[in-house]
Amino acid sequence: MKSPLKPNIRYKSTWELKKLIPPKSTVSSFFLYSGNVELALAAENRTIVAHTNKYAVFEFWASLAQNSESIYVASKEIFPDFSTSELYILQESWISQKSRIARSAFFFILNRCSDNGLVSCGKIDRTNFNPIALSHLKNFKADNFYPFLDKCEDPIEALATAKRTDYILLPAGHYNFNLFEHGKSRGPDTALIDHRKLQETLKTIDKKWLLLYKSHPTLFKMYNDHNIIMVDKRGRKVKNKSNCAELIIANF
Repeated sequence: MKSPLKPNIRYKSTWELKKLIPPKSTVSSFFLYSGNVELALAAENRTIVAHTNKYAVFEFWASLAQNSESIYVASKEIFPDFSTSELYILQESWISQKSRIARSAFFFILNRCSDNGLVSCGKIDRTNFNPIALSHLKNFKADNFYPFLDKCEDPIEALATAKRTDYILLPAGHYNFNLFEHGKSRGPDTALIDHRKLQETLKTIDKKWLLLYKSHPTLFKMYNDHNIIMVDKRGRKVKNKSNCAELIIANF
């Protein structure tokens, strides 16, 4: 099952995640965006409940699961009508579209055309909107994949709702110290992760959980009493930190 979206963060750790999460497991995944990791696990017989606290993200995935054909047709028809400069303007205004299908189509178009895979920001590159991406959109099937909207401002607060699940998966992306994040203007599709708060919250979780991060030296200190698996840029498990591109951090 292939995501039609361009990854906002490209993870290579899926193979190692499959070793840690057995088939037929139920997984509550948080911070949903491009869905690449979640869909890869869903395609291999894991049931994924994919959480997001951003309605714009939830709406796209829910609409795609219900009517991918309509979003495909709308995207194909809408895209040629807009120049590069107009797509920059749409990064700020797409959410105001009245039609759910139109909003979902613009979510797809702007994601594909953004150099960073984010809908509401990024440098526009029209070449990433291509027939291959459209085919993934048209043929999308949501087997074992269930988007879920958390009605809270802070996505970390939603972790407490993951009761009936075998594993909690947290693709947390790039670690930072959140020094200049609070109060910063954000798009309707982007969530703020307070990484220190996430660490403290995970101490209270009695489920098996896995964090997925891009490598950062601070993480080795923060989670030194947990199972840390290092993965290189090709997705291979490694022992040397100098070859490490990603970290899987688990409490089991």
